[in-house]
Amino acid sequence: MSGPDKGAAAGERWFDYAAAHPHSSMEIGGVAVVAGPTPSTLELHALIDLARAAHPPLGDRARPPGANARGPAEPADHFDEVVLPTDGGDVALHAAIERVCARPLTDVTWGVTLLHGHRDDEFALLLRAHHGLLDGMSLIGIMLAALGEAGLPRRRTRSGSSPAWTPGRVRALLGAAADLALPARSITLGPARVQAPTGPPRRRWAHTPLPRLKAIARAGRTSLNDVYLAALAGALRPWLPDDAGGTVRAMVPLDARRRDTSDAVGNFHRGVPVVLPCLLPTAVERLAATHLATANIRTGRLDPDADALFETLPTRWHGRVLARALHPRRTTLVATHVPGPARPLELHGHHIHTLLPLMFLPAGHHLSVCLAEYAGTAHLAVIADPSLPDVDELPVRWLAELDALEAALTPRRPDAAPAITPEATADPKPARAMRTTTP
Repeated sequence: MSGPDKGAAAGERWFDYAAAHPHSSMEIGGVAVVAGPTPSTLELHALIDLARAAHPPLGDRARPPGANARGPAEPADHFDEVVLPTDGGDVALHAAIERVCARPLTDVTWGVTLLHGHRDDEFALLLRAHHGLLDGMSLIGIMLAALGEAGLPRRRTRSGSSPAWTPGRVRALLGAAADLALPARSITLGPARVQAPTGPPRRRWAHTPLPRLKAIARAGRTSLNDVYLAALAGALRPWLPDDAGGTVRAMVPLDARRRDTSDAVGNFHRGVPVVLPCLLPTAVERLAATHLATANIRTGRLDPDADALFETLPTRWHGRVLARALHPRRTTLVATHVPGPARPLELHGHHIHTLLPLMFLPAGHHLSVCLAEYAGTAHLAVIADPSLPDVDELPVRWLAELDALEAALTPRRPDAAPAITPEATADPKPARAMRTTTP
């Protein structure tokens, strides 16, 4: 199977999943906030054409799962415009993002919405797409192509699939099948006996300097992704039931591109389950436990047999396997991490100063979280069912967890290099919290 075909096959399972759960939106995307005058409709249509040229399936209309596309779409079919209250600022912008995302795409599988009027000399472009069409890395790649930018630096990728049924491939297949077959009890974050969705999801964002996360990772001798997930584990603690008997199981999307698909556009992600150590008492203990829990991510990234289950099963079964893996009894939440451009980008000569990620919420789930990087800033995006209480507090608590890790891991002397130890002190109260943006 060729590179683009592999991406289409992986994406088809998401179209099947969406068809089986019509009340849950499978849209991902981002909001680019740009300093400059509002562009014309003609300019934005030209930008849409550039994106369509970068990935031909972006020119097709929406279609039922398993069917052919219903003919080509025009740039105008992918475009919408919303004028915001004058001088409404971030409050008006974020409220408009909520309203736009509450109206799922229908006739097309991706679209661009121009948001303007909330602030002088500033506008925003909201890009969203069905997850079956694109993954987060593909979204970044198409955006860079439309802006005339070079793609992200290539990461080390796996070789192709194992040519034969080696013992390692058999173990990988049996392990994946057992994980789906064995009973699982994930902790539900929402109120007892309240099944999501109860209404349009709510979205919140927070940001912190990316070098801060990297410094914590270096001090703890872990990865940036470990820091993100460990802080998330601590931030979720207030939502855990007093009699929690299961585990908080996060589905972490992992880029599954290989050498023959490293530059391909589509959906190339697979989910890797990670148990978040929410019940451990200190931030440093949670970071140490997270580092151990994510070992399957590090080993699976270059494992040629990591996708043995989906590569073995007929494509028509992929949607059902995905639905079982994401069932609320097996997965508490989805927590993804999307690397982005390291330097600021420009649109028609105007500075893109912020890129806010947009995340999807699986059927029956109360929460999904995304960490996205852009130009030295890490943006945390939260999407939650309305039944989940105090959603505004989650980004604040996540930032407070970073404060606790800094306080425990930052060396007091320049020559000190502490590692994670179980003797960490209890969580201190946060000395500060970065600004959290809410509608």
